[in-house]
Amino acid sequence: MLPVRIPHLESAAHMSTREDPVTDPPTVEILDVSPALAETWLSRNPNNRNLRKAVVDGYARDMEAGRWRLNGETVKFSTTGQLYDGQHRLNAIVQSGMTVPMVVIRGLADDVMPTVDAGAKRSYSDALKLSGEENTSTLAAVARRAVMWERGMRTNTGAIRPTPLEMDDFLARHPEIRASADLAARLASRERLPASVIGLCHYLFAQIDPDAATWFFLRVADGDGLAATDPIAVLRSRVTRLRVSGGRINETEGLALTIRAWNAHRDGSTRTKLQMPKGGLTNENFPTPK
Repeated sequence: MLPVRIPHLESAAHMSTREDPVTDPPTVEILDVSPALAETWLSRNPNNRNLRKAVVDGYARDMEAGRWRLNGETVKFSTTGQLYDGQHRLNAIVQSGMTVPMVVIRGLADDVMPTVDAGAKRSYSDALKLSGEENTSTLAAVARRAVMWERGMRTNTGAIRPTPLEMDDFLARHPEIRASADLAARLASRERLPASVIGLCHYLFAQIDPDAATWFFLRVADGDGLAATDPIAVLRSRVTRLRVSGGRINETEGLALTIRAWNAHRDGSTRTKLQMPKGGLTNENFPTPK
């Protein structure tokens, strides 16, 4: 068994003398990792994998917001001081300027590198299931888009990648979104819009008129009593034609089309088609529910 040493969290002054990650045999300890210490470790490891900026940005936001938790994930070093695991977290510490606790393992054998991060990564849906949530795949997808919407990101460009902690925080502040995800899970296969679109739009529309929001999506699903020029019927027709032709509904386009249909129906307007802005959708020209 590896010797384990878990001392009291070290002070910043103490850490300044602990820049060399190399010890032998392997040891495990909890350290407060400052930006300066993180930079020192990263500077000695120029050959790590390419950084995924969205991951670093997400970690940094969690650190800045005080959401970061010591969860047992480790920063790993080999006997020669090579950084095996933790590059994204260390870069997030540098970017955020925050000092956060990390579990640090030093002195791992060189032949363990192929086993690092080789397991199946737990998804946010998996985490929701473990916490007892229902319709977890849909809830995860809806929560992701809801966090993006709250942060002003309307189009799904990947510029913002919500973290599990950000999505947990959103669910804690807006528990009503679970009802929207439940409705989306029931209707998605029938109305052929992505579940994330149904769930997010129902959540947004319900803030304006809860009963009307539910009625809207029931009619998108079954079309009962709709005139051909009702914006809901036009939305149904466009989605159905695309599906029948073998296409798929782009999440961002589906979101914009659904909001346009909602706004037009609320205004009592008729439509023969739902148009997208010339030049494509952007955060600036994206429709907002009314």
